[in-house]
Amino acid sequence: MVDFVYINEFFDMLDFSIEVDYQSYDDEKKESIYTLNNESIYVETKNEVRPQNIPAFEKKRSQNLPLLVASKYITPKSKNILKEKNINYIDSFGNAYINLEHLKIYVEQGNAKPYYSDYSHLLTQTSGQIIFQLLRNPEQINETQRYLSLASKASLGSVSKCITALIDEGFVVKWNNDKKYQLVRRGELLDKWIAIFNEKILPGNKIGKYTFSKQLNGNWDEQFLDTDALWAGEPAAALITNYLNPEVFTLFTNKKKSEILTQLKLVPDINGEITLYTPFWIDSHPIDRVINLNNKNVVHPLIIYAQLIYSNNSRNIEAAQLIYNEYIKPNL
Repeated sequence: MVDFVYINEFFDMLDFSIEVDYQSYDDEKKESIYTLNNESIYVETKNEVRPQNIPAFEKKRSQNLPLLVASKYITPKSKNILKEKNINYIDSFGNAYINLEHLKIYVEQGNAKPYYSDYSHLLTQTSGQIIFQLLRNPEQINETQRYLSLASKASLGSVSKCITALIDEGFVVKWNNDKKYQLVRRGELLDKWIAIFNEKILPGNKIGKYTFSKQLNGNWDEQFLDTDALWAGEPAAALITNYLNPEVFTLFTNKKKSEILTQLKLVPDINGEITLYTPFWIDSHPIDRVINLNNKNVVHPLIIYAQLIYSNNSRNIEAAQLIYNEYIKPNL
């Protein structure tokens, strides 16, 4: 009943008298039903809501009832998307969008703050690069800081700050008396990392935009077959799921700009359809590169998933869910 207490506290922040009652919870289907002024509604609670979380709210449910998302913090972009999809929401700061048959509320005070401080050492680009290493191989939490520094292209100081923040914020716990640690709450950490990846890591590693040479004749999937050019995003998803026809192309490469033109046969173009990035990781073991994923030359599924789920494109999100179920969920 902890959620019920939180939800009541959220509604107490509003200048409206609203009767909130808990009705039922189906443990098998994970469905909570409440009433707001006697109108039945599903309620889902989260600490934070970011754009990548929203597709999970659009699942099929047992009854045809509206949904209310109750969260301590909801990003401005997420609020806009929720309103567009007519999904009701309320946060811990007294902001709400409720569009029911007999109850209409819209309050936006612009006063919400992230659940974790903007100054958290988890929210930096370098911490995002370290967290990527840990999410793809959680056992690396017990590697030396020097190892993590080299693998994630981050300074030793950054690794120390990131690990300390992970412990302080409950994502890393001591496992036994031998000072072994374990990465926990991995799903929540993945949500946080997706935002860091798209908002900080990608911009910080961007090489530039290019267009395909006319010599390719549209055969993009046959062009890059070496390990110094790895597909990500939509083309990577197309290769491993056969579900997408990519329109936006992403490639990670260590090649110099001169080699991009001569070897990859890409032409610089600020309006081009392909964006190139430098890898933000160093593979310490051949299997880490994941180039044998269905024998395709692609980046790790975490990167593919993070790009697709953040795109707010319904087809991309469907492909992201396929990738999540097969390659990511078993490791969380």
